[in-house]
Amino acid sequence: MKRIYLSDKDVADLLGVSIGRLRNKIVAGDILPPRIEIPGSRRRLWPKDEVYGWINQFSISSSRDVDTRVRKMPNKRGRPRKIRTITVIGSMGR
Repeated sequence: MKRIYLSDKDVADLLGVSIGRLRNKIVAGDILPPRIEIPGSRRRLWPKDEVYGWINQFSISSSRDVDTRVRKMPNKRGRPRKIRTITVIGSMGR
């Protein structure tokens, strides 16, 4: 049986990232699908069946599995306004 392999571009498209981001993930050691790195070559081969199997393990089977809790909004970036600073400091003294 002949195995089918995907290129870096194919895998990046499947994961929804750019090729550069995929390469950064590889160097950083992030969790990615199994791949074959040929010694003496920059080319990587990604077995198609293993890549799709890896992706499928993250699928959600029903809407009940989704976390529906309300998440706290992150703080705004930059220096806080004076009114926010006064409010926070004032509430600490109580």
